[in-house]
Amino acid sequence: MTDAESGLPGAQASAAGIFAAELKAQRGRLGWTQVQLGERIGYSGSFISDVERGARWASLDFAQRCDNEMGLPGTLERMHELTRREAYPSWFSPVIPFEAAAVRIHGWALGAVPGLLQTEPYARSVIQARRPEAEDAVIERTVAARMERQAILARASRPLLWYVLHEGPLRHVVGDREIMAGQLDKLIKSAAMPGVVLQVLPFTSHDHAGVEGPIVLYESHSGPAVAYTECYGGGRLVEASDEVADLMTVVGMLRAAALPPRDSLAFMTQIRRDLDDR
Repeated sequence: MTDAESGLPGAQASAAGIFAAELKAQRGRLGWTQVQLGERIGYSGSFISDVERGARWASLDFAQRCDNEMGLPGTLERMHELTRREAYPSWFSPVIPFEAAAVRIHGWALGAVPGLLQTEPYARSVIQARRPEAEDAVIERTVAARMERQAILARASRPLLWYVLHEGPLRHVVGDREIMAGQLDKLIKSAAMPGVVLQVLPFTSHDHAGVEGPIVLYESHSGPAVAYTECYGGGRLVEASDEVADLMTVVGMLRAAALPPRDSLAFMTQIRRDLDDR
């Protein structure tokens, strides 16, 4: 996760409300109760009720099943995309299509574990800490949207994910020790997966090149590489080739200063043991 992924725009409720109203209208058109619709698509009637009240996030799977069962031409799937985009700040939403189309994702994370590698409890804790005034329904929609992004790592054509992680977010307890233990376990498991390369930049590595903020670079077959970087309260999609090349150089310098992948895995495993010993 980059720092801006914790933001929650006020407009999110509008897209969720439109989705909920359309779902209810289409269900009414067919004369189905919430329970009847739920039985047809494999969800409970109470889940349907929560979605129609805007109290629960409707996943892509849910939207597609509703479209198929109701005979709709992708109506709810398109609305789901709008809701998903509005689960992020305006400056991060343009990044989502590049992330989905990427064949290689290179990153540097120094504030928190990257969103693509977060557990759900960790993500929830990060979002709640950033926006303590947000309602539970808004928090849950944002958490669900973040978890849904991770589907790109499960597909057959998944991208190569190569991140350098600062030691700080690995040591700092987010949520509580149980949540942090689960997050470290996921990182350790991810580091052993094909297509995932994780390196740790330890505190002992001085004067590193990444002090100005997090960086993510996206490479795809359909166009030139783009980058995303941010500061507090905002972020920027970088498309100019010279700027992208400069950020790739920064990431390369960080990789050179970080521990090799095998040593990084051992380092994360030791941090996990240290957490149990506290």
